[in-house]
Amino acid sequence: MNKLKIHFENCFGIKKLETEFVFNESNKVNAVYAKNGLMKTSFAKVFKKIQDGKESDIKDEIFNQEPIIKNITIDDKNIEAKEIFVIRSFERAYESASISSLLINDEIKEKLSDVLDFKSKFLKNLEKISGVKELEDQIFKDFGFSKNSFLDFVNEMDLQSNENLGLDLKYSEIFDGTNLETINSNDFQNNIQSFLTKSNDIFNEYKFLDKGNFSFPKLAKVQKELNTNSFFVNQNSITLNNDLSFKTPKDFETKIKEIETKLTDSKEMKAIQKSLSTVKGTILRELLEKNPLLINELKKANLISFKKKVWCSYFSENQEALNNLKIKYHELKKEISNLELDNTAWKEAINIFNDRFTLPFKMEIENMNSCIIGESLPKVVFKFCSKENQEDCSENDWVFLNRGELEAKETLSQGESRALYLLNIIFDIQKRQKEKQKTLFVIDDIADSFDYKNKYAIIEYLNDISNVENFYLIVLSHNFDFYRTVSSRLAIKEKHKFIASGSFNKLSLINESLKDENPFKKWKGNLVAKNDCDSVLCKKHFISLIPFVRNLIEFGRDNNVINDKNFSNDIDFLTTILHQKELTKQISVSQLKSIYKHYLNIIEFDSEIVDEENVYDLIINLSQNWIESNNNQLENKLILAISTRLYAEDFMKSEIKKSTITYSWKDKKTKIGTSNEFLDFIAKEYNQTRKLFDGFKQLKRKDQIKILESVNIMTPENIHINSFMYEPILDMDINELKNLHKRVCELI
Repeated sequence: MNKLKIHFENCFGIKKLETEFVFNESNKVNAVYAKNGLMKTSFAKVFKKIQDGKESDIKDEIFNQEPIIKNITIDDKNIEAKEIFVIRSFERAYESASISSLLINDEIKEKLSDVLDFKSKFLKNLEKISGVKELEDQIFKDFGFSKNSFLDFVNEMDLQSNENLGLDLKYSEIFDGTNLETINSNDFQNNIQSFLTKSNDIFNEYKFLDKGNFSFPKLAKVQKELNTNSFFVNQNSITLNNDLSFKTPKDFETKIKEIETKLTDSKEMKAIQKSLSTVKGTILRELLEKNPLLINELKKANLISFKKKVWCSYFSENQEALNNLKIKYHELKKEISNLELDNTAWKEAINIFNDRFTLPFKMEIENMNSCIIGESLPKVVFKFCSKENQEDCSENDWVFLNRGELEAKETLSQGESRALYLLNIIFDIQKRQKEKQKTLFVIDDIADSFDYKNKYAIIEYLNDISNVENFYLIVLSHNFDFYRTVSSRLAIKEKHKFIASGSFNKLSLINESLKDENPFKKWKGNLVAKNDCDSVLCKKHFISLIPFVRNLIEFGRDNNVINDKNFSNDIDFLTTILHQKELTKQISVSQLKSIYKHYLNIIEFDSEIVDEENVYDLIINLSQNWIESNNNQLENKLILAISTRLYAEDFMKSEIKKSTITYSWKDKKTKIGTSNEFLDFIAKEYNQTRKLFDGFKQLKRKDQIKILESVNIMTPENIHINSFMYEPILDMDINELKNLHKRVCELI
């Protein structure tokens, strides 16, 4: 995908929008910031309607303005519904339909296809001989089979050939709703035997009738048709059984009444005669005339059993096909029972989710067999443990809830409910990745209402899918910090970043060029001489200002105050403190003071800020010894974040340097080389932590990668000057950071 062109008019509140998004292999993400109510929801809604095949529903819902234009092209070709996947901010009832496809490999898929094809042919034949359309539901109902699986039914039920009735009988005819009502009536149940006895006498007396073929109702129908069509003209006559002739309608009618009088000499008999004279009733009547023993089967007490016998009779007629189906299904079940969930794409999706989010439950699939086969939707059950540590839970300690029960109990917080929604989204994304489906993701404020830890978890996942072949993203947000962070983390270049701007008549997307600033005066004030600041607190603020000052220089002018040949400028100097580089551990407090004096206009520092101290050692000392648990002051979080990242980078560099594998990395185009060549590339990179991590992952150390991925999630590489200040770690608990810091230190 290179160019996505959009032309919307009068689409869900968008009066007019003509824009173009450019994608390429080095930048597969475009980000759009739009204030609330301007265009985000409408924009995503248009794409969603096309995705769902409901393009005709796109309209101006308020004013009914026309024309309705909803043109979306990819490289000058109309976009296809399958190429779109819209991720809304939140849908409480959203459940992925992709789970079953994530559970099976190609080998099982082939066997499944064979079984389903065989099942389909068997059911079509059964439908033909039974006349029943809603075949499976009717069988389950008649046999009281609770599972919604025909294959489980034939596998579990005893359907032997000795149940064959040997009858030419269509289930749909005898158990038609009208006939079933007749059979269950008291008149039928109490008098059908007498009625058939009288009917038998009629057949014996009137030889032109034939039991089970040409009964009285059919004779009456013939008489009615002859009258309707004026048969008795020009001396036309009708002869029955070669000896009984009728030349007038009256003569024929008289004979009909004569027979009916003998047959229906009571109101009960008249009721049965009436119900068995309909088109469908005649079929039931003739069946009983041919097979009077069926009267006993149609007794209310025997009716359920008789229905089963009828079905078994059909199965007996197709015994060989039935046996083959059972054999094929048994083989498939064995394959499914041997399926290791840990090796499936479903488990991979669960792992992706669990690596980023923490929820108070585990998940299992309750109906794996039938959902894989496609006979029912996957039923995910949620397991809650009564103990604090899930690893200590025995079988009896778990409580199981399905999705509906979980929602009804309202046990999940809003954040947990949103995380569960994202899990289902991940299922759908993994299915598309598995099938290599080219996809444009339109993502509408996916991180809205999440805390910052989870926002960064989402951003990391967006980064992952942006690197999938044939996946392209448009990320929409009304939160500028989220928009800016996505832009930074995903390295979105300026030409791919947009701000929505619009008047009543036209909406425009313009390239973003916004900057904002908000310095921390308190921290600066505590560094000044004679401020009576606590020694440790003074040092904490001294360190905490490093990223702040770096941003000041980035947004202002770099005057190269450091004037040291080892650093290209002041930003390079401060970046060397915040990232593990060759000289990081050698920088002194005196050098950092010179930067602060110039950019913060501090003339004299507090005596607690000692020139001879080493900045790196000060950071490590503060993070190791002076950050208390449960003390959520911002400076504590920031120092832990800086220290954790320094440790993580130190470890990754050390391990990469010791390795002998060949590395690959992107530098305008993909390159390969030794560990030293890769580290040389890293030394020049601005986004060093992310690039280092991409390299470290190539060592395939699962447990260490998981820890280092948490560093990416919880210690943002850019600390920005804006109205909220250090937003990314404000909502993060200090204990989470301390725990991560400890785990990273243990890697060294």
